[in-house]
Amino acid sequence: MHALSYLTGVLSLFFAWYLLPLVQASSYFIINEPPKGGQWTNNAVNPISWTKGLLDGVHNVDIELARLSTDGLIFVARDVPAAVSTGGVNIFIQDIPTADDYYLLFVNSTNGVMYSSSQQFSIADSANGTAASPIASAATVTVSGGPNPTAVFATTFPPSANGIGLPAWKAVEGARRQLAAVGCVMVMCALGGAWTVL
Repeated sequence: MHALSYLTGVLSLFFAWYLLPLVQASSYFIINEPPKGGQWTNNAVNPISWTKGLLDGVHNVDIELARLSTDGLIFVARDVPAAVSTGGVNIFIQDIPTADDYYLLFVNSTNGVMYSSSQQFSIADSANGTAASPIASAATVTVSGGPNPTAVFATTFPPSANGIGLPAWKAVEGARRQLAAVGCVMVMCALGGAWTVL
């Protein structure tokens, strides 16, 4: 009976490993603006745009601004709608320290998942910078000051804009393969347990 329980455990692990490829998630999330080496301007509206996978299950993102040479984050916007494959938001920045080592992080700050990060870009004073044209149909978020660990996001988008107000069954939309894999593993574990008892 002792050897049988080992065999059951090995079979459960084998089937879990065998079905693991079914739960892989494809990740396609590219930040188009700001480009590598691009420049943002203080006291001006600067656009952020992205392209992402259509059925990736990412309905909203949190945007954070970071520097390579300094600790800390600038929390830009929380729950930015990202349900469509192309999106954007405008950022009006003021009094952000000028430097050439900034980058954006697109994350889910609730559970720590990072979807994408931008290429390195710079922020210059309004006298020295060149501002890109803002996205006409996008919302504008105002951000000011440097990194502050006790600060909150400059803007939080409403729940109705990011898909949270949808019915509960929408939460598992696009997760059929993952649910099938988990279901198969549970069935194999139950069969292994029954086999052990017999």
